[in-house]
Amino acid sequence: MDKKKGRGPGPSRQSLQSVISKKKKEMEEKKEPDPDETIVVDPYENSETSRLVTRGFTGIVHDPAVNTHRCEWDREHPENPERLNRVIHTCLEYEYLGRCVDLQNILRDDIFERISKKHSPEHFKRLQKLSILNDVPSLEVEASGFDSVYFNNFTFEAASRAASSVVNLVFAVAKGEVMNGMAFVRPPGHHAMAEEYNGYCYFNNVAIAAEAALDDKLCSRILIVDIDVHHGQGTQKMFYDRKDVLYFSIHRYEHGNFWPYLLESNFNFIGQGDGLGYTVNVPLNTTGLIDDDYLAVVFNLLLPISYEFNPDLIIMSAGYDAAIGCPEGKMNVTPGFYAHLTSLLHGLAKGKIAVVLEGGYFLPTLAEGAACTLKALLGGACPVLEPIRSVHPMVRETIQNVKRALFGKWKCFQVCDLFSPADSNDEENLYKIGYFGAIEKPPFPTRNCYPKNPSVDNKFYDKLNSALHEKYLAPVSAPVLYTFDETMLLHTPQVGDVERPERPERLTSILKTFDEFGVENRMKLVPIVEREFEAYSPHAPGYYESIPTSKQTKDVYVNDFTPGAVLYAVSGLLCLIDEIMAGKGCSGIALIRPPGHHAEYDKPQGFCFLNNVAVAANYFHIKYDFQRILIVDFDIHHGNGTQSLFYTNPHVMYISIHRDDDGKFFPANSPRNYTYDGHGAGKGFNINIPFNKDKMSDTEYIAVFHNIILPAAYSYGPQVVLVSAGFDAGINDPLGGYAVNPETFGHMIAMLKPLAEGKMIIALEGGYNLTTTSYGMGICAKALLGDPIVMPRDLYQRFSKEAIKTIRNVTKHFKQYYEIFAVNNTLPNVPVLLKHVENFTEDVYSQELSKKLDATRIDDNQYVQDEINAFNSSN
Repeated sequence: MDKKKGRGPGPSRQSLQSVISKKKKEMEEKKEPDPDETIVVDPYENSETSRLVTRGFTGIVHDPAVNTHRCEWDREHPENPERLNRVIHTCLEYEYLGRCVDLQNILRDDIFERISKKHSPEHFKRLQKLSILNDVPSLEVEASGFDSVYFNNFTFEAASRAASSVVNLVFAVAKGEVMNGMAFVRPPGHHAMAEEYNGYCYFNNVAIAAEAALDDKLCSRILIVDIDVHHGQGTQKMFYDRKDVLYFSIHRYEHGNFWPYLLESNFNFIGQGDGLGYTVNVPLNTTGLIDDDYLAVVFNLLLPISYEFNPDLIIMSAGYDAAIGCPEGKMNVTPGFYAHLTSLLHGLAKGKIAVVLEGGYFLPTLAEGAACTLKALLGGACPVLEPIRSVHPMVRETIQNVKRALFGKWKCFQVCDLFSPADSNDEENLYKIGYFGAIEKPPFPTRNCYPKNPSVDNKFYDKLNSALHEKYLAPVSAPVLYTFDETMLLHTPQVGDVERPERPERLTSILKTFDEFGVENRMKLVPIVEREFEAYSPHAPGYYESIPTSKQTKDVYVNDFTPGAVLYAVSGLLCLIDEIMAGKGCSGIALIRPPGHHAEYDKPQGFCFLNNVAVAANYFHIKYDFQRILIVDFDIHHGNGTQSLFYTNPHVMYISIHRDDDGKFFPANSPRNYTYDGHGAGKGFNINIPFNKDKMSDTEYIAVFHNIILPAAYSYGPQVVLVSAGFDAGINDPLGGYAVNPETFGHMIAMLKPLAEGKMIIALEGGYNLTTTSYGMGICAKALLGDPIVMPRDLYQRFSKEAIKTIRNVTKHFKQYYEIFAVNNTLPNVPVLLKHVENFTEDVYSQELSKKLDATRIDDNQYVQDEINAFNSSN
């Protein structure tokens, strides 16, 4: 069969383009602007740019010369050349490096000028002079003047080369020479301050490169994500009053008792001046935290803020000392988490991500974490994480405190509610600021001044990492599949019937867009072969045979070819599944019609006859023994059929985001409020997200994914994701009435990709504006292929109060089933200081141990610091 046959005209935009051209010509001919002139804007202009944006290469920079930097007086020092060697060895073992572009990595002629933008000239020259000292004892004495550093004759050369490598990588990414990349460098940089070497760091590689990219106008907004377990105080200081750089750090803090022991590492330090709100500190006040806790931070803080900030470049300070086994971090994050983090950030900045190695001192998980990150940059499937079970209470408290500190600075946090200031004595209404640390002063220790694991612990962690290593062996890439057959075009209204919005052109317009967007020849067509499906059908016995006699209604029509089209639609899904399970692809798109999600047990409805996705879910469960199948339905109409067929089934989680209008929208009066959450064994596995009244757009759908869908999906831990992809919430849809842009559908798919090792099938449901539907599915295909997705315009410029109400209702209701929603409590409103008490005595019990602060001055760092100093020194 010629797969190009049967294609009708694609989405016609000729008339609109003609109007735009005419208007532009008229405007050019006018000598003076007319204030009453109406400017015609192409609503698909932003989506159109997607066809030009395709996945680029992943670059790497690695300069072996940096390994000449080592501690001459302590051969066991954790920041040593073996760190880099182990990372390179592991990436070679996985065969990742051969897939990357090895970027030209020369020591830049302008490196002194670049470094001098973030460090004083004296800072640069002092390191240069120290590196010509040949006397090791003298070098050790010099090192004692700085916190946690060492020097040798090659330190200056290595630090300069590391900074140069990072600038080279960032420039290559920012210029589009590669899409993303990773800098395998040492010494690290994020602790280095303008005039101080600190924490194994000499030049602040990330800050230098960020400033250089901004200076050269290669970008205008940079997001720095610092995941090292230590706070990157050097980077924070360098951009603290800037709004063109958003610095986000998640770090171990323990109320200032963890290195670098700084007050300014706490959540209430959020920037100053123009930069107020552009520093985000997430201080972790306990150890032993796991993927669940870090994912809670990503969903609640990092993704919402980052999508609102909308960077055009991301630089990641990638420290792996929060990974399992690292004695410095004492956290239990798996290496696989870093792949998920990287993949979730891919939707931002058109995928322009530069990852820069910082810390990480347990070599096995350092290397695995770096390799997982590189695999994600290459577009590889993320490894499976354990489902989220709980979030540590201290992490929940920190997330709430960060939201409160930034409330009013970022519109994404309008989803939160505030306690009334009148409830000033309510414990839950207090957000507590405690600093129990003490700044260390020189001379600093230079030997045996770092934590070590007992040998028995190292053996345990090494064995655990080896087990994880086996889970990370999935191939980097697998084909994206799609299925289509002309038979489904023959299902049409009978002669004399009224015009129906569910028509064959829906498929042909998508195929034309696939061709125009250049995705068709990058995917593999799976021919549809008729399949026996009754053993997997959720419908009544004999239901399929009754289709020819279905009663004609305003939302159901049949002709002689309808049964064949229905059979080919469901068969296409089953063929896709078998190809994926045979390892011939990782994900796929089912271009099928009639749609299916309204079809109930024994009743066709809403243009639907067989519930295609429901059959597919049963097929995965029965034939392939999948126990956890996630269905995400973003059709504007509630999938009442899918819900009813799995309402008592714990093997399927059904999530529907839909227009409700208090039960008045089609299918009217169906049980689709958030309170309908499943029954019996299926209790908690049915999640309805009903929108009411307002005209929803990109902001509301993105917010729902961050606040509800991703936390729920990661709590479920699906083995496969099925998407009921209706595009009738899109702009200009005649039935939907919403204003979601096509690129937003692509972002939804991109956010779901890290789940289930990338196993995902997108099945067409509704969508009745041909342009919106075809562009939407085309951009979803690009998301599966790993292409960058353009950002929707004006995200969070308007945020529906009705949508906010829905998000609050859903998260509040489902926290009884999923603990990750417990972080969405009402935010505290009264700031208090906690007193630092080293030893509790009888005298202490008579003292005030907390003190309320002036809430109007909480952004004033000096005020808070003065209050802390005075309170901690008082009796």
